[in-house]
Amino acid sequence: MLCPACHKEGSFAEVCPHCGTSLLSSQGQTASGDPFIIKANSPPFHLLKSIFAVGAAGVAWALIVYLSYLRTVRWSGGVRHAQSTGYFTGSFLTPALIAAFVVWLINRGRKSKMSWAYKQLLAAFLALGITLVSFAGSLREPAGFHESAKKQMGHLIKQAAGKEAVTPDSEWYEGPSRQFFRDILAFNQEYTNAIQSIDQSSLAKLYLPESYATRGGMRTTIAELHALLEADKKYESLDPVLKKMEVNISATSASEFQKNEFLKGFRGSADKALAPRGETLRAEEEWLQSSIDLYEFTLAHFADYKVQGKKLIFHGHGLLGEFQDLQSKSIALRKTAIESKHKFDAQRNDTLSQAGMTPADLSSPASKEK
Repeated sequence: MLCPACHKEGSFAEVCPHCGTSLLSSQGQTASGDPFIIKANSPPFHLLKSIFAVGAAGVAWALIVYLSYLRTVRWSGGVRHAQSTGYFTGSFLTPALIAAFVVWLINRGRKSKMSWAYKQLLAAFLALGITLVSFAGSLREPAGFHESAKKQMGHLIKQAAGKEAVTPDSEWYEGPSRQFFRDILAFNQEYTNAIQSIDQSSLAKLYLPESYATRGGMRTTIAELHALLEADKKYESLDPVLKKMEVNISATSASEFQKNEFLKGFRGSADKALAPRGETLRAEEEWLQSSIDLYEFTLAHFADYKVQGKKLIFHGHGLLGEFQDLQSKSIALRKTAIESKHKFDAQRNDTLSQAGMTPADLSSPASKEK
């Protein structure tokens, strides 16, 4: 669970192991004001970001399982036997283990450790990137990649992370693939840094009556919401990374047939695999924009109401109705976003269940280290 004071992951103990804040008291407090408001001491945006991170990671793992299954069917011709089972297991677990190892290396070298949710998200998208490249490359192979190719991808991702010396390319697609992994790592790091650099202190009181009490407080809330919305929009699309991959592939000395087949498989796989991520971010953007609209309305009509206890008293029924509509819409959008996370979880669990796995099978000791 997240500590309400330092926002770091901790165990379900009574006291935070990082800063010593009592977790028992924070769990017992509830926010006053609107009955739909979540706990006042738990910043809603931090909670929502963690929920989305875990949900997006779950979808990514489900896509990895599905792409591994399609790759196995193509390799085996649809015949199920011991070898195809081993091929499927290797196709799925190899990217997962490589991604977990890279995340562990990155987190070990950071002074400010990543949260559990962001480690899961980074590992999931790294593994998805490996799977996309492997799947696209397998489309030009009569029998798919061999076992040595999986180890080769592991070396490429280590080289991209700077944890292994770069070796001369033995295949035409190695250079572009290595750069693709390097770009994915940089893209995710930039997004994480952008979010962490934004002050989100006022969002702890979002929707509470006191959040509407002063002009200065509302201007701060609006500024923080705008900053988060701009960051999400800036990093919503992975098109720059994907297009760079295509340019690098086109610049290789491979035959036009090889490059076209590779890019055809890569584009199709990437579009389907990354669609849920885009939908998740757009849902969050809609919620952020609705919150901005709400606080801009109250700021514009600050002279037309007063905060009295747990209520806003407006000088006119028309303004009260507009306020209630805007706040109800914003709260509903946040609720919808949280519900979509549960749908993501259900989809993930269903896909893993069909493969005879559980979410616990995806974790490793390395990925849990702080």
